[in-house]
Amino acid sequence: MFARILKSGSFHDVVGYVTRQFFSHPLEQLKGHDPTKYTPDTWRVIGSDNILTLDYRRMVQSFEVVHGFMPGKEAPAGHIAISFDTADAPRLTDEFMAQLAKEYMEGMGVKDTQYLVVRHLETDHPHFHIVYNRVNMQGKAVDERNNFKRSDKVVKAIKDKYNLTYSPLKQKYEDKIPEFEKKIRAAIYGCKSWDEFSRRLECAGIKVKFHDDRDTGKHIGVKFTDRDITVNGSKIGRAFTYRRLNNLFELNRKQEQPSSQAVQPKVQYRQPAPQQQTNVVEAMAEAVVENGLDLFKVGPGFDPEEEAFIREMRKRKKKKGIRI
Repeated sequence: MFARILKSGSFHDVVGYVTRQFFSHPLEQLKGHDPTKYTPDTWRVIGSDNILTLDYRRMVQSFEVVHGFMPGKEAPAGHIAISFDTADAPRLTDEFMAQLAKEYMEGMGVKDTQYLVVRHLETDHPHFHIVYNRVNMQGKAVDERNNFKRSDKVVKAIKDKYNLTYSPLKQKYEDKIPEFEKKIRAAIYGCKSWDEFSRRLECAGIKVKFHDDRDTGKHIGVKFTDRDITVNGSKIGRAFTYRRLNNLFELNRKQEQPSSQAVQPKVQYRQPAPQQQTNVVEAMAEAVVENGLDLFKVGPGFDPEEEAFIREMRKRKKKKGIRI
């Protein structure tokens, strides 16, 4: 058993796809809607709730009536495909598949809302599609938070409960994770953008794809593809979720930006305290006097004010007990 959460859309498109409606637009044939291949006996409704299943038109109308409670909800048709290993085919009656679909939706928290379960019969691998209204019967949005992680847990619980086959593809998927991690770690070093990261991984044979928010269209998740194996970043490791990788690239960009000019430390000129000024002057006068220079004798260069200053200095020194 393997579940794929597919892109949501309008009820016209999603119900039209699972019930193999054949529209006039040529692009529909590119999607596989070839009436010569997908005849009415290649699909059938095996389960539903609050849906008129008489024909395609009534199915769509049934969904749209409830969607009218919350008309602003974009892409209101949720879409999930669940496939099984061929080894389980003999057990997969329509009733058993319908029961598995119901238990899966309950585990996913898709409750109190309309749904349609359609089995496809054109391939060797048994599978069915679930279409559900993302607006519940109370006119509120269905809680779809962490639906990818939740889906993995629900699928495992159902497989263990009914002893369903663990697909070889699933084992191949699990074995591939360490290889993905090694290549991603090698490519991530110093990356500053998703484009740079994608180019590096493409050289290693891995393509980067994104999960987008159904309402806003913004990237909310990332997955990595190597040929036939696609792995969500969160499955490889917590460090490889979209949010954490995006934060890492942003940090690398900031570190590369030239830092602003270094702030020069401010040099503050401090005026010497008055006592300091006096001590400096005294020291200068003392040096002159102690050297015994004849600068203070009366003569052509005699300065009475200077002589008075020197005498004052001598008096201060005597008071301190220093003989000059």
